[in-house]
Amino acid sequence: MASNECAHLMEFKEFLTSLSNSQKTPSEEFSGNCVTSIKSVVRRRENDNDTYRVSKQELRGELISAIWQQLAKCPKGFRVKLLQRALVEMEKDVEKCEIVIGSGLVPGEESATQYDLPKMQKFVSNQMDKMFINLSDNAEMEKLNDWADEGLLCDMKEKCMCQLEQETDQTYAAFAVKNKPRKMEDRHVCLDQYGSMYGLKHKDSRFFGVFDGHSGSLSASYAKNQLPQVLAEQLKKIEPDLDSEKDSDYYRNVFEVAFLKVDERFAQKRIISGTTSVCALITESKLLIAWVGDSKALLVGKRGTQLQLVKPHKPESQDERRRIEAAGGTVINAQGQWRVNGILNVARSIGDYSLEAVIAEPDFVDVPLSKTHDFLVLGTDGLWDHVPETFIIDTVYECLNQSDTKLDDIPKLLAEAAKERDSQDNITVVVVLLKPRKEIGLD
Repeated sequence: MASNECAHLMEFKEFLTSLSNSQKTPSEEFSGNCVTSIKSVVRRRENDNDTYRVSKQELRGELISAIWQQLAKCPKGFRVKLLQRALVEMEKDVEKCEIVIGSGLVPGEESATQYDLPKMQKFVSNQMDKMFINLSDNAEMEKLNDWADEGLLCDMKEKCMCQLEQETDQTYAAFAVKNKPRKMEDRHVCLDQYGSMYGLKHKDSRFFGVFDGHSGSLSASYAKNQLPQVLAEQLKKIEPDLDSEKDSDYYRNVFEVAFLKVDERFAQKRIISGTTSVCALITESKLLIAWVGDSKALLVGKRGTQLQLVKPHKPESQDERRRIEAAGGTVINAQGQWRVNGILNVARSIGDYSLEAVIAEPDFVDVPLSKTHDFLVLGTDGLWDHVPETFIIDTVYECLNQSDTKLDDIPKLLAEAAKERDSQDNITVVVVLLKPRKEIGLD
């Protein structure tokens, strides 16, 4: 390795070298046609409540989610091109994992092309292993600069001046814990390169989402994987004469279509599961929040000024109760909480197809961002129901101003505070910085 290489390129080479030293040859099960012994897999999955089948229209969202997970430890400046190349290749080859089921997902169809999700995820893992091994080849090592984001690598006229300070460059941190329940039903997604990943007009856009599942985690997992893809598809439909950065109605409609489409597709699977959802799309000048249910988002600005962006969808609220009863549902106090039909303690969700009065139409708010805004906190009710917002704000500021406290430690501390205050629920916390950490102060 040349001593005068750009530090970013050296970091990428070290990443590939570490993988090639630790990886085994990709599994033979997926080196050829992965339909091998598919009948037994299908029989096993038909009665497996921990997965769902993936249709053709859902495939890209699942592939991107699985590939991005495999790239989590890859240096940031190389992830997007690796994702794009891997996606092209896998969309060609994933037909090897095709499963045709007699009773299709879509009502009225006798058959539909579907994919076994765990098998597809294993396929992605092995294909990524192959890609990393190929890139580690000496001949390919000479062309690694082709995989870097534009403008990432310095020109090296004399020596590399790049500063690799990953902690100070980090823009978000997330933490999730099962806590007291038997199963972990929360899910979250953090895509700090969302615009580049999906080829959006605003390439610097970031996307974050928190999902609190109930009756299992499948709806939360599905929404986590599918919402970013479906939202991106809608964002690409911008009319040429529409100034989307200034048009709140446009973004409101985009989110509504995405939420309802994800809900409709999941309902076709007839899986008894649902999830709350709070999602944040962050552009250079705007913060856009859409939600169903009672997960929340707190925006914090200079000197601790705060704005809770979410009004939870609870069955007992006057507007929701009226809507639920107009749709033929009832609001009943059961187990100490107001519930739709005595079952669900939120009035809106993604999933819950059997509760017709529970809808997936999101509420929406947009906030023009300025230099006064410091950070955003997203979380499930396992956090918000037990930790005061003032404590959250003070803790985040205090930690950000302690140079020896890692950003990753902050959501962990908030989750611990919820547990200490007797939270019995799953807890998920995402902290998103809206400016460089060094610019966030207490004054």
